[in-house]
This record gives sequence, structure tokens and C-alpha cells, in this order.
Amino acid sequence: MQSTGRLGQLHCGQGGLPGMSGNCADMPGSCTGWSAVDPDARLTRRCGKVRESNDLIHLHGDTFLDTEHKALAALFMPHHVYKQDALESGEFKFVHYTSAESAMHIIKNRQVWMRNAQCMNDFMELEHGYECLIEAYNSDPEGKKFQAVIESAHPGLPKDIAQLFDSWMPHLRNSVFIACLSEHPPDEDNYGRLSMWRAYGGSQPVALVLNNTPFLSDTSLLGVFSTPVIYQEVEDFRAEFGKLASRLEQAKDILVQMGRDNLRNTLFELIKIYVLGTKHPGFSEEREWRVFYTPELGRSEHVESEIVSVKGVPQEVHKVPLRDIPEIDFHGATIPDLLHRVIIGPSDQQIVMGQTFKKILTGTGCEDVDSRVHYSGIPLR
Repeated sequence: MQSTGRLGQLHCGQGGLPGMSGNCADMPGSCTGWSAVDPDARLTRRCGKVRESNDLIHLHGDTFLDTEHKALAALFMPHHVYKQDALESGEFKFVHYTSAESAMHIIKNRQVWMRNAQCMNDFMELEHGYECLIEAYNSDPEGKKFQAVIESAHPGLPKDIAQLFDSWMPHLRNSVFIACLSEHPPDEDNYGRLSMWRAYGGSQPVALVLNNTPFLSDTSLLGVFSTPVIYQEVEDFRAEFGKLASRLEQAKDILVQMGRDNLRNTLFELIKIYVLGTKHPGFSEEREWRVFYTPELGRSEHVESEIVSVKGVPQEVHKVPLRDIPEIDFHGATIPDLLHRVIIGPSDQQIVMGQTFKKILTGTGCEDVDSRVHYSGIPLR
């Protein structure tokens, strides 16, 4: 079955919700409306109203969940919660494999560029996520069971969700900005990962190994979120979608208690994560987490945008600052705090690059730079 690019292909109506402008941010209880966590642990709506924190479930990988909310999140996305637990327990750090030139700019400019998914080398993997979702949502029995469970909890909601997602799908395809990280277990601290050296960074590759603190910040105000990638074929995704339907069927009372708007918003976020965070299993050894920013769904005053030329292609990039932002409880993001080590990959210029990166790190205020710059022992071929 070819992807039509629409969840609502089995429905008569398409596009935005009836009577709505098509802008999710303008809708009551919208997916961007409940965002800021105040000191009383309540979610503050941007128009100034207040609701309790259990009204909306955060599914993103960089938001802490207490025991009650974690159990609720596991109902919708257990893989996500499992990975979040591993991150919090320190089983792995994050690493960004890139070219020496790009690594130098990240450190010196103290910012990470997030590029449009259309410009990324794995853009077609987003299409894989769309295909998996559409096939599963419209499948029999898995998709029909999912829709029946939601319909029984809140009549008409499956159609609303399909229309809402269809109205936002062009933005998710064309206006999502992404950066990619990989899990970095302790046993790769000396050499890095051979397959990643071969795939990224060209002839002068570098790996930036990162401490986890910023990724565990209890805030959504930066507007940048991370999600662990799920590696599945269409058939496997469909089977997992069936398991989701079964879990929700057993928890129907919870779905009713959540209320129509909050369940709709949670399912919209879930579907968005499915699309942005599903890749072909052939890439599973990358152990990727996708960091994404969707300005059409909510811009952040802390993320700047600029038109630049990358390899001769003029394009918009969004710049995530590598600095602490105490007013939104974002900490551990300065270069000295964030950067665990720099691994110089297999190269004929390892010594020169290593010496240069030590000077670059010194210029950012890093101490013990000799121990932070490491040379991969993998032989150059």
C-alpha cells in the first residue's frame, strides 16, 4: 500500500477541524497551549489560565515524569519511558558525530544549528515514519481497534484526530528542524563507533560526547524536544500499534477521565513522535535520538533563526544556544559543563586536529583540556 500522506483518507472530511482556522495554536486546549510549568507544578496556559499538571501528558524525552505520570506515559509509549529511564540512570551519554569543521563551529559559536528535515541526508526516513503511521492507523484489525477504543471513550474523536493531523502534516513535512544524536555507552568512550565514523564526518571526523544534564531539564519552554528513534518495518510498526490499542482498551476509564481535549492533544503528540522518530531497522546500530523543533507549532524566544548557505544551498536554520537559561530552568548547557570529551576520529591529521581542539576548548573556559580531547585508536584505512 502506498502512502497517501493522510491519516484521514478513510474519512469524508479533510483538513482542519470544522469551524477552526487550521492553526493548532488557536484551538482551545491545543497541543501548544499547555506548556509552561510554574513553581506550583501547574501547567500555565499562554492566555493566563491555569490547569493541573495531570491534565496533559508529556511524551518528549527531555521532560521529567513523576511515578504517576510516568505510568500514564508508559500507557501510550512504553519504549519512550524505557529509554528515558536508561538516560536518567546514566547508562549512556549522547554523542554527535560530525566533521571537524562543524564541530569547531559548534564549540566556538556556542550553538547548534537545527536544519530543515528536507535538507538532512536521511529525509526519506521521515517518509518511512509517515508510511508506517498511515498503514497502521487504517489497518484491520489494529487500526480499526485503536479507532474504536478512542471512539468509545469520546465519540467523534478519531475523526477529529485524523483531521487535525492532516491539517498539520504539510508543516511537519516541510517545517520541522532536526539535529541528530546517538547513544554513547561507556565502552565506546575510547574508540567511538566504527560504523558512525564511516557514515559521518567525511575524511576528518570528530565525535562530541555530551553530558546528559540539559537533556534532563524539567522544562518545555525552550521548545526543543528529543525522542528516541524506533527502528521498525511497516509490519512491525503495525503490530506495535495493535498493542497500543490493546493497552488503551484496558485503560478506557483513564481515557475518559483525561477529557476529550487532553486526550486529543496527547494523541496528536504521540502521532507526531511516531512520524519524526521511526526509521528503517537497517539503521538500528545508529541508536539515534532525534532532536526536533517545530516553530509552526510554537516558537521559542530563545531559539534564533537565520538564512544561511550550507554547501551552496540557501536555507533557514534555527540556532539552539549552548548556554544556561536559568529563567526556564535550563542548566548544564555551557561548553565546559556540556562537553564530556572530543574524540578525534580516524584521520591522517589526528595530531593537528587534537592540538587545535585543545586550544578551542581553552578559549571557551574549559579546564583539563588534555583529558577532554581523545584520539580514536581505530586504524585509518
